[in-house]
Amino acid sequence: MLMSEEMKPVQIKVKHVIRVVIILVFALIIILYGIPLFHRPKYRQMPQHEIESIYKKVKDEEGKMYRSEGSLKFKKRKFYLDGKPFRIFSGAFHYFRVLPQYWNETFMKMKACGLNTVETYVAWNFHEEVQGQFNFVGNYKLLNVREFIQTAKSYGLYVILRPGPYICSEWEFGGLPSWLLKDDDMKVRSNYEGYLTAVDKYFAHLIPHIQDLQYGKGGPIIAFQIENEFASYSTEVNHLKTLKKMMKKHGVVEMFFTSDSEISSWKHGLHSIVYEALPTVNFKDLDAGGQQLMDFVQGLSDEFPLFVMEYWSGWFDEWGRPHSGDLPTERLKEILTKLLEKGASINFYMFRGGTNFGFMNGGNYLHKQYSPVTTSYDYMAPLSEAGDVTEKYHIIRELLLQHQDDVQHFHGATLKEIPRNTEKAAYGTVPIKSYLPFENMLDEIKGKIGSKNIYSMEHLTLHHGGGQNYGFILYRKILPKIQKLEIKGIMQDRMQVFWNGKEVATYDWNENVYVIHMDLVGPVRMDEKHNTLDLLVENLGRVNYVRFGKDSLNQEYKGIIGEVFVNNSKEALTDWNIYPLDFQPQYLNNIWVNSGYRPLVKREASPAIFSAEFDIQGTPKDTFLSMDGWSKGVVFINHFNLGRYWSQGPQRTLYVPGSILKNEKANTIRIFEQKKAGKEVIFVDSPVLGG
Repeated sequence: MLMSEEMKPVQIKVKHVIRVVIILVFALIIILYGIPLFHRPKYRQMPQHEIESIYKKVKDEEGKMYRSEGSLKFKKRKFYLDGKPFRIFSGAFHYFRVLPQYWNETFMKMKACGLNTVETYVAWNFHEEVQGQFNFVGNYKLLNVREFIQTAKSYGLYVILRPGPYICSEWEFGGLPSWLLKDDDMKVRSNYEGYLTAVDKYFAHLIPHIQDLQYGKGGPIIAFQIENEFASYSTEVNHLKTLKKMMKKHGVVEMFFTSDSEISSWKHGLHSIVYEALPTVNFKDLDAGGQQLMDFVQGLSDEFPLFVMEYWSGWFDEWGRPHSGDLPTERLKEILTKLLEKGASINFYMFRGGTNFGFMNGGNYLHKQYSPVTTSYDYMAPLSEAGDVTEKYHIIRELLLQHQDDVQHFHGATLKEIPRNTEKAAYGTVPIKSYLPFENMLDEIKGKIGSKNIYSMEHLTLHHGGGQNYGFILYRKILPKIQKLEIKGIMQDRMQVFWNGKEVATYDWNENVYVIHMDLVGPVRMDEKHNTLDLLVENLGRVNYVRFGKDSLNQEYKGIIGEVFVNNSKEALTDWNIYPLDFQPQYLNNIWVNSGYRPLVKREASPAIFSAEFDIQGTPKDTFLSMDGWSKGVVFINHFNLGRYWSQGPQRTLYVPGSILKNEKANTIRIFEQKKAGKEVIFVDSPVLGG
């Protein structure tokens, strides 16, 4: 019997099956990695027998479990303050990421959400940018940690202080000053003598500056953290003990704690920290390590209260990667409900993320390669980068207000009304009027260095030998006609190569071979005897987080660590001019009023500084700067460094605090564009952080 057309069997070819499988595999990769909930390495569950072996070590050593000598104490899984049961509902809010003009409204919104505590890191590298020179005020008072703590007190909030010295926090070098690396033998986060000497001097300035703000002395500080997530980095428990002794020596009298997001290191000797500080935990989801972390701490002692020191309320973004995803609303509610019903104290990291102004973003080795963090640190937190209340804020508030028993306040009570979000402005399009050529920029660099060899930023003789911290570094050499250029060694993080002012190559951290054949780069001017080679290298942010056992933190040199060769010669090039382009205040002043600006007639060649002005009528409001049409660079408004922009995203706008703008006066913009400039910038009233 003949089959009809409808009855004929479908013939599936092998090649079609292969195509479908490939598509499905790529779809799965995109789902799992392209739009991740967060980028922290997957938590590795520890077998129960290994956990039991840690408990046995703790018991066999017969050490005395940590008991707080400070005002905040704990007993039978509960905190007590002034002898009364005390529960901590806290939010992370970093003074160095939000201008002081916005601290008041943020503290009020925290109080209205049911919080009684604010937590902040202290960024060592921001306070001691040059070795031995301490700054606790800073540009726009951004470094006034003392005033921040006092302001928190005025709103009835307690304070948890995390002074480092290492803080991670997606902050440049994890808060460590880069001048540490001028010591080639440096071992950060260890008992290496050179490191401890520097830390001791830092504590000797910081702690006396705020010691009278501890609770026992009438202030709001109730607890101090020792280091930060040390279990994910090392097992050198003596380092933590040394830091604790230093902190006590310089005046800390309140409760000590540690916080960790994994516990594998405990089986290699870190377990003895339970005699020195209260262990607390960091996580996002109970099913991704959170439950085991909590169970582990509770199994250590019947006395230890459950404190989630970092409940990751969102996640950060990295340049060139998709905008981070978030937990579904129902899952967030489910997790928080379980934590609250278990009686846990919670610190929401972040509650307001803020901004990595200037060059202060960090970088990570979470994907087996370097990834720089974006300027925005919005973090998808309950309060946005600009401090606005979000849907997540309302969800958290609704749950916290149902569990206010034992939530004491320093004074006052939870605010009944949520403060309104501040009005944002769209100031519109601002045309670019003029530009300052790169050569004029270089002329204003007073610290030009003549050097036989190439050196990294950290090994320059600037700042009393401490080197260059941030920004860009230019290596310049005059050469005769060449056919081939090769850089051997390491380049960190992104390099543009110019020949007689024309860009002939760009390399980033994904590449490690730097070879240029000049006959393949297109038309360039080639003089027989006199050509200018420029190697412009950008520090995109020193790494703030590395996996356990890695030595990367001690190798965070920026610039070129190697040599340059031409025409297959075995002799490396020597006699360089090195220009540190770090945009320090004096340099900014010089280029702001430079007489070399030229009218913008067409899309001029970059790198260069591009200039514009705009006026504001009425009280300046927060706004967002769209850099559509631009490639990559840094924006300054009224001498304030807003941070980096980059067309590859995911971040598309820069947050502009209204407090840096001027009323009825000319607001001036300077943009350092590295590749292709636009003809205008646009101020809009809402951010674009993904896409």
